[in-house]
Amino acid sequence: MAMHSIHQHHFKVAKTARYSTIGSPLDQADRVMIALHGYGQLPEFFLKKFTRLADQGWCIIAPEGFHRFYLDGTHGRVGASWMTKEDRESDIADYVHYLDALSDHLNLRNRKPVLLGFSQGVATASRWVSSGQQSFEHLILWAGVFPPDFQWKTGRDQLMHLRLDLVLGTEDPYFKDHLLTDTASLLDNMAVSYNLHRFSGGHAIDSDVLSDILASR
Repeated sequence: MAMHSIHQHHFKVAKTARYSTIGSPLDQADRVMIALHGYGQLPEFFLKKFTRLADQGWCIIAPEGFHRFYLDGTHGRVGASWMTKEDRESDIADYVHYLDALSDHLNLRNRKPVLLGFSQGVATASRWVSSGQQSFEHLILWAGVFPPDFQWKTGRDQLMHLRLDLVLGTEDPYFKDHLLTDTASLLDNMAVSYNLHRFSGGHAIDSDVLSDILASR
């Protein structure tokens, strides 16, 4: 019997994307944030960490990663992710295109929102900044670092024109101090300005710390 090779192919399809919001209506909000969730989260629950900002008049927009899955076996709670290691280049291109399409849908091209990435959302936010079409005034990378494939040639120029904050909890079990210090050294070498924040806590958004960061702009 002849041995046959397996070939992988790609083609484009339309897909319905979902996002959640909290706070002031977008057309009435003076301040806008796009918040990218972490692995296994859904925006409707992720946004509960942003109620304090919503009370302050912010409009917070949380897109959902395309990949939904059961968090435990084949039933129960569902989470979402932005990508896995499988066919990662296609997934990255797809979510950058998706996020650009969302900014067009919401008419954000003439505004410069704050972009926050949490955990897995940090890599997503970083790639959007370096490869996407949307401009931002402020990037907050919370409990994560730039991915190894970050496009510094284009990304550095984008980072030079926004405020950058790096945030990490002292008890974060997934993220070690040396990763943050290595990232800080890399940014120093690139002559990119940033602010470094440590807080007493774990792998989570701290509403007080986030409010303080935004109040200091």
